[in-house]
Amino acid sequence: MEKPPLARETAAVASELRDKQRRAELARQERDALIHDLTALSNRVRIWRDERTYIDSLLTEFRKNHESQLPLGEAIAQQELFLAADGEGDAGIEARLAIAESAILRLADAGGPSTREGEALGPDGVSVAGRFVSAGPVSWFISRDGSVAGLVASSRDLQPEVVAGTADPDDIQSLADGKPAAPRFDPTLGTAVALGDADDSLIEQIRQGGLWIYPILALALIATLAAISKWLQLSRIRELNPSVVRTVLGAVNAGDRKKATAAVESVRHPARALLLRGIETSDRSQDAVEEALYEKYLEAQPPLQRGLPLIAIASATAPLLGLLGTVTGMIHTFKLINLFGTGDAKSLASGISEALITTEFGLAVAIPALILHALLSRKVQGIRSTLELTSLAFVNGLKESRTVKPTS
Repeated sequence: MEKPPLARETAAVASELRDKQRRAELARQERDALIHDLTALSNRVRIWRDERTYIDSLLTEFRKNHESQLPLGEAIAQQELFLAADGEGDAGIEARLAIAESAILRLADAGGPSTREGEALGPDGVSVAGRFVSAGPVSWFISRDGSVAGLVASSRDLQPEVVAGTADPDDIQSLADGKPAAPRFDPTLGTAVALGDADDSLIEQIRQGGLWIYPILALALIATLAAISKWLQLSRIRELNPSVVRTVLGAVNAGDRKKATAAVESVRHPARALLLRGIETSDRSQDAVEEALYEKYLEAQPPLQRGLPLIAIASATAPLLGLLGTVTGMIHTFKLINLFGTGDAKSLASGISEALITTEFGLAVAIPALILHALLSRKVQGIRSTLELTSLAFVNGLKESRTVKPTS
């Protein structure tokens, strides 16, 4: 029995619907599979990206460490490669990989010295062509004619510079030719050379000290001359023997002035003039003798004190001048900071040097001057005490003799 047209149409629509549903289900399954695959691929890409970032950071860190450990000549020769390694993108990665490959090759050749052609600054500052010889982190250089040879250090403009007198040209030539040699090397990797170059001579320090260094040096000269003169003066003075005073008193009390004067002739002490004056006035009253001795005592003071005030002034003034130089140096430094900022340390060196060197020289002058003044003053004080004791002994000796005579 033939189906009605409506039934046939309904069946066809239902069949088409079931077919589309199956196709939709297949498409849904395919979509889910694609989403799953896309998620997996995204995870793999993320992992690869993280690995790339990690490897790139390792290569970047290795690039920095490798450059710092290379001898100066090799570092300059590979400067373009290092600059390219600082870039971004594939070119930067390729440059960093090239650095790693060169480091591996260099490590393979680390058992012996390596040589390469290049240029370095000679002791006179002129660039000369020659060969670099590297053994580990140490590098030597020898010019083509052999006139310039030595250890390689970094100059102020980061150029390889040959340190004169640090190696024998024959040893470096033998090492470059692959022959046994024992050249000198710097175990500090240039630090000792840099410290040696940084040491300024006395003349250079004086030039860096600015204006106020010269008054300090003048005080040092004055104090030195005064101390030497004072020391020579005091060295000619000999300690007074108490027996001389007793001999003089015995002769004076016996009325023998010639014997008393002869006993004083060998005395090398300011008390000599005092004793001679006492002998001359021994026949006068006690007050007159005391006045005469006191007069000679006062006359002896200026020569003894001469020069000591100059040393005292130098010891007190030198640190103040050093402090003044420090203040002016700091003012100069602040002016330079205002002009150039704090980024250029070299431009600030003059003001800082002036500030520190004047203080250094001021203290270097003041401390010895203070010590010399104390020692010389103590010596002078001892001589003054001897003068006072001699005067008292002479007066008391005359007084006793005059007291005893009437009762005898």
